[in-house]
Amino acid sequence: MKITRMINHNKKTLWMLAGGEMQIPTAYYAKKEGYNLIISDMNLNAPCKKYADKFFCVDTVDLKKNKLVEKFNKNILSGIFTIGSDAHYTSNFFAKRNKLHHTNLNISKICKDKNLTRKFLKGKFPQPKNFLILNYNDYISKIKYFKNGYALKQLNLSGSKGFHEFESNQRLTKKQFSKLINYNPKNKKIIMEEKLSSKKNTLSEMSVETIWQDGNIIYFNCVDRIFPRDIIVSRNLPKSLYANIKAGYEIGHINPSLKSKKEILKIKKLMMKLGKLLGYKKMKKCHVLKADIFFSINGPIILEITPRLSGGYDSTGSGIIRGFKLSQAILKISQGQRFKKKEINHYFKGNKKKVLVISKYVKNKRFFYLSSGNNKLINLFRKVKIKIKKNKLLKNERYFY
Repeated sequence: MKITRMINHNKKTLWMLAGGEMQIPTAYYAKKEGYNLIISDMNLNAPCKKYADKFFCVDTVDLKKNKLVEKFNKNILSGIFTIGSDAHYTSNFFAKRNKLHHTNLNISKICKDKNLTRKFLKGKFPQPKNFLILNYNDYISKIKYFKNGYALKQLNLSGSKGFHEFESNQRLTKKQFSKLINYNPKNKKIIMEEKLSSKKNTLSEMSVETIWQDGNIIYFNCVDRIFPRDIIVSRNLPKSLYANIKAGYEIGHINPSLKSKKEILKIKKLMMKLGKLLGYKKMKKCHVLKADIFFSINGPIILEITPRLSGGYDSTGSGIIRGFKLSQAILKISQGQRFKKKEINHYFKGNKKKVLVISKYVKNKRFFYLSSGNNKLINLFRKVKIKIKKNKLLKNERYFY
């Protein structure tokens, strides 16, 4: 633990789980609005550390270690939250223990485990064929069910983390499988899913973010996620940027989505149905619900759901340029505050700008480049290619304050 400044007991104190680069805007606004800020992150040199009144170097998903953070800050907390990280279960767990505003823990349990997510969605929404895999023999016996290829995914990691895709005739050796299933010692199981085929001439994935206030849904953003399989990539980006990227690894996003109003309306109806089934309609005060959706040849398929705002620099990157005030909003939400009618527009209404964020992977580290404006998308691609060439990275503190 490092204490950079003494806690002012005349101010409210918030605990933010995860303090990486994507959390910088939220940490910045927390301090700007006069809060004491406690941050926990497993990186001793976390970028947000300089904003913390108290910093704890602990894994954000480790409940046992975070109980020490709780112990040091008992009875002074007004809110606990995360933004753009996988720590939503931890934040809801400790918020509940401290009788603070939180989303139902059962929702966090369903969302943080891909097998539980698939079980919950089964029969309610179209789902890829899938099996829970416990050992090598189990894996070998299930390959025959996937004629068009399959993917292996870690149960409790979001997005591309722990994602591996294979053709139907590919088989891992016992040694290769053992390495994969032991990748995450806390969860020695994996899920095996059919390889999905995307709809032609469209960006294959979308992230949708919503806030539910007293059971009423507030739609505020849809972004198109860009993958190497999407035609827009080969047409507009240098091959060196994506040629060696593993399948399932996102290389950027477009904010707002390029999908038609008709398609977005379908997704809004899907989110309404999803929220109702999860129980959001009956919840008091404000709660976040985000979903990642794949546009398959057979229609939209929900890949992941989560009760937190998005990572990948859309909530705390492109969203800021589009006029959303999500970092400030999550500070209010964590304290159980509601938004008045005028405030909903203030926090959640975007402008007409288009934003393109492209990422580049170097030695397993991800670097981000950004371009924005009201002009055509092709011009945004040109601008971002120049930034990539000159290595002008997206710097949160430089771009947004």
